[in-house]
Amino acid sequence: MKLIADSGSTKTSWAIIDKQNKVHYFSTRGHNPYYYGDEELSEILQKELLPNLPDPTKIDELFFYGSGCSSTTNCARVENALQPLFINATIRVSHDLYGAALALFHHEKGIACILGTGSNSCRWDGQQITDNVPSLGFLLADEGSGTTIGKNLLTGLLKGEADEEITRAFYHDYQLTFEKTLDLIYKQPEPNRFMASLTRFALKHIENAWCRRVVKNSLDDFITLNVNLYEDHEFLPIAFTGSIAYHFKEVLQEVCREHQLIMGIVLKDPIEGLVRYHQV
Repeated sequence: MKLIADSGSTKTSWAIIDKQNKVHYFSTRGHNPYYYGDEELSEILQKELLPNLPDPTKIDELFFYGSGCSSTTNCARVENALQPLFINATIRVSHDLYGAALALFHHEKGIACILGTGSNSCRWDGQQITDNVPSLGFLLADEGSGTTIGKNLLTGLLKGEADEEITRAFYHDYQLTFEKTLDLIYKQPEPNRFMASLTRFALKHIENAWCRRVVKNSLDDFITLNVNLYEDHEFLPIAFTGSIAYHFKEVLQEVCREHQLIMGIVLKDPIEGLVRYHQV
């Protein structure tokens, strides 16, 4: 049997492909090696992963595509945490951006984009990543991400750029005041998670002209400052994965048309494409 993982910082999507090519899906928390020590990583995998598996000894191939697995050191740490649990398996650990490109294009060329809580992109030649405009995180530059859309939405609301209807809806939905909102951002832990959660509000009110403009401007920034920097970007298909790309697909299509780009598929989760690839 094959076991496939697409691991972000908050959630890991798993898929078991059995000998009859049937697929069983489940999820655990994220397993970013930057956030956990070796012992903690092993404990989490043992407690959360093993109860979802009928018999770990029957897994003969394990493919782990993970956030934070961009260095050989971190790949080795994840592999070392997995190996004692899957004694009969050949284990391959790769970066989640590599997994996204493989899920979106398999062995075709293109530009692969992740638009979720964070954002990233790469140029893919059908076998490997050939170029990557670095994602600098939400403090510097994370265009098109849920965090950035939420931050821009919040900034506009607090500065009075939004219309009265949307402003009232925000304070009502979240039971917040101006002061409580600032407290959430500056005094509470993980403000980026709160900002990313505001994309649900943007989606709910996407028909509002101001909300739509905030979303569109952030997606336009992602295309301008990332996709358009790749060689031959105007001739290659641009494909997307992640919750932001999936839920705001219509706005994304509009932005790609305006930039005269060839828009490819949109997957909510890379695990869909990875399963199709590994079922062959």
